Amino acid sequence: MVRLALGLLLVAACGDNITPPPGELALARVFRAATLTGCTYASPVLARDLVIVATTEGVVAAYDHDGALAWKITLPAPPGQRAWIGATPVVIEDAHLVIAWQDTEGDETRRAHHVAVLDVTTGALDTMFPMVTLAAEKPAHGGGTVPFLPANNFSRSQLVHARRPGEELGVVYVSFGNLRDIQPWHGWVFELSLDAWRASGASGAITSTLLTTPEADCGPPGDSGSDDMLCGGGVWGPSGPTLVPRGDDYELWVPTGNGLLDLTHDQLANTIIRTGRGLSVDAGCSAACDAFDPIAPAEACVASCANLFIPRLAPGDAPLSPPNGRCEGLTFLECYAKLDLDLGAGSPAVVTTAAGAEVGILPAKDGAVYLFDAGHMGTLHHRFVLREFCGSNGGMCTANWAGTMATEPAMTTIDGMPVAIIPTFYFDKTNAAGIVAFDVIDTEDGPRLRERWSAPARDSAEAVERFREHTGRAALVDVPGFAPQVVLVDPGENNDGRMYLVDATSGEIRDRGALDGGGRKYIEPAIAGTRAFVTSCTGGPDRGMLPGSSHLEAWDVITREAAE
Repeated sequence: MVRLALGLLLVAACGDNITPPPGELALARVFRAATLTGCTYASPVLARDLVIVATTEGVVAAYDHDGALAWKITLPAPPGQRAWIGATPVVIEDAHLVIAWQDTEGDETRRAHHVAVLDVTTGALDTMFPMVTLAAEKPAHGGGTVPFLPANNFSRSQLVHARRPGEELGVVYVSFGNLRDIQPWHGWVFELSLDAWRASGASGAITSTLLTTPEADCGPPGDSGSDDMLCGGGVWGPSGPTLVPRGDDYELWVPTGNGLLDLTHDQLANTIIRTGRGLSVDAGCSAACDAFDPIAPAEACVASCANLFIPRLAPGDAPLSPPNGRCEGLTFLECYAKLDLDLGAGSPAVVTTAAGAEVGILPAKDGAVYLFDAGHMGTLHHRFVLREFCGSNGGMCTANWAGTMATEPAMTTIDGMPVAIIPTFYFDKTNAAGIVAFDVIDTEDGPRLRERWSAPARDSAEAVERFREHTGRAALVDVPGFAPQVVLVDPGENNDGRMYLVDATSGEIRDRGALDGGGRKYIEPAIAGTRAFVTSCTGGPDRGMLPGSSHLEAWDVITREAAE
């Protein structure tokens, strides 16, 4: 292998902001669908020839790819409550839509959590799968139990489907964290067998559960635990757990948020957990973890864990140093707690390098992208510091947690090399943000990340004027005769969401399109050929905590002549 100098790993090209010339690619909005009641936390999904949208008011609507409404239903909820859908549903066999929601009073008081199956063709609740109301109780460390509390849980993570040979429909995973991290809160994952559900009814559906922080004492109920190192470990990231195929089997990589990390008590906040069918966990750590320090775990310990990734500084990294000395004198994990830098905001992508090394790529709120070994998760190959903290360079950060990434990489391959596309943002008016691409390369020292491009260019006004809120997630479009293209929505501060079309090879911004509304954070565009479907949202704090309204838009990637 060719050894690359460290300087090469840090040099990046910049995306251009040029207007595409005739013959080049452009964006054209095809339709804007009618307004739906409720905003969208869930991304649109494709099934058969339909695109399906789900809202925070329990509305599920299906459109054909030209915008005609195929069907629309409102999920059932008790009087005075609404069926708040937060998690992106999953489609099975192009026939079943598995969807999770919470019965909610007022703004956000949750009373119960349900999972049901809809018929993709009609939108009707499938009577072969009676609605499941989720419930669980697990043993706590030191005695007692931890119950699944509806009011302290929220399903926002994308549902995940997995199937092994011999199974007709397989299983679905539904994940939970909390809104506002109100104690007592934990991370939960439910495994539901679709085959057992259909055969035995709702009572047979839940086959396993995972509790990430089995701790009964979470401090005073009702207190915010967002900056505590206690309980927590929510599984809330919008992209959800990562499914990793393994021949006839699979692994499930579960990202967890802020809270208590203590391996001696099986508390697994701020980690990536390797599990699978049955949701059992064996961290696979050595005796170096026997005297685990939750404040500052030893490198020998965290590096030894085969089935657990724990974030930390790489050798030579400076301590985390957000503005105003907010982490002065604190350890890495104490700073994570202080700034609510929960690792579970992002989901890892899993790729194999040209030389055959399988790695996980994880963008983190702390401004770094982590590259770790997929076979032995404790092995940290590279920690690439991509963004400084919000409020750096004399800016004023409007968020107390100062994070800059909450996403999952979109992966493509260019000239035989894996390339990760990662959106970034800032809650300030000073620091440049946007979309960043990384090559995953092989060196004599192992796999490394190399920045390929940043778009908009970091020295441009657009990089500071835009990307001031949580972004949407990146998706890839294959256009015949062109390199892979990236589409992404940047939600606007002033209800002026913008769709970006970026060349994955060069970072050239080929076009921008003005949405009819603000767009929506975390939304991943649904791609059908060269058409991208996205949602926009209006109303309510955070455009979704109160009902508000939303609509679906479709955008085509076309040539400039067709646009004219």
